[in-house]
Amino acid sequence: MTGSASFLLCPGRGSYGRAELGCLHRAIEGGGKEVASLVDELEAHRARFDPTLPSIMELDGAAQFKAGLHLPGRNSSPLIFAASLVSAKLEPSCKNAVLIGGNSLGFYTALVLCAALSVAEGYRLISTMARLMEEGPGGGQILWTLLDEDWNVLPERLCLLHEVLQHDEVGLSIRLGGHVVLAAGDKGLAYLRETLPQLVLGERSFPFQLPFHGPFHTPLLESVARRAQSELASLAMQAPRRQLIDGRGKVWAPLRTDPEELTAYTLGEQVTSSFDFTGMLRAGICDFAPDEITLLGPGSSLRAPLGHVQSWLERGWVQHAW
Repeated sequence: MTGSASFLLCPGRGSYGRAELGCLHRAIEGGGKEVASLVDELEAHRARFDPTLPSIMELDGAAQFKAGLHLPGRNSSPLIFAASLVSAKLEPSCKNAVLIGGNSLGFYTALVLCAALSVAEGYRLISTMARLMEEGPGGGQILWTLLDEDWNVLPERLCLLHEVLQHDEVGLSIRLGGHVVLAAGDKGLAYLRETLPQLVLGERSFPFQLPFHGPFHTPLLESVARRAQSELASLAMQAPRRQLIDGRGKVWAPLRTDPEELTAYTLGEQVTSSFDFTGMLRAGICDFAPDEITLLGPGSSLRAPLGHVQSWLERGWVQHAW
């Protein structure tokens, strides 16, 4: 392997928005036969597993972005999966990836990019999980921030976070740099909306309820995990060919991975426990010292949390992070 060693990161739900509409069509125009072949393969899997739903290219080529069409999981997950795989195909640094990870849904994409799953099995995984989550319990996710304008964690907000996590229906879904994604049932969401103060950081207002999101990465999805373990019992997981890092910061190395253990994590703990994207970034950066970090598309949702963590590491992690 030659060139700079890269830490590759795949985005999760919410990364395909209005600005990304048409990105797959543009990629095919600029990427040639290899990209077109990949998209054709993905469309074949879409037709096989989701025959009654709009095709990926139909969604990407819509005249305008519509929340009710583009954001539900059974449409958004395949769109993001496809856009990330195409982004990896076009990104030269991906050939030099020494470590691959992703945020939430992005972990499923990472499984394909490290060759633990084929493209077909990766699509089956994301399609099945999207359907099961839509059929699962009510509730959702709320994005909030612990930061001031200088990216310092404010103690009073950290105290409030610990307070709201004592609510029976509220859980920490994702640590996202200096932001947090809280997941809850319907009563818990109402409590969070009443309790969390309105804040503005940069151009974003908090708290913000993520549309069409369920209570991902919490025990509320235990029934979804059980169904996934049943329906995906035959998932053809292999040991990764490149090092994979998960939502706990654990590294799955090619020669030290039991595929059954990786499957159990993917369909179990990864679904029902907090996804620590912050800790994953810290572990990947500190333990592997990559020459560069590559954020795959669609969108740029991972840029801010990566910036938070890099800033904290430069300034002294303990004093500035949580």
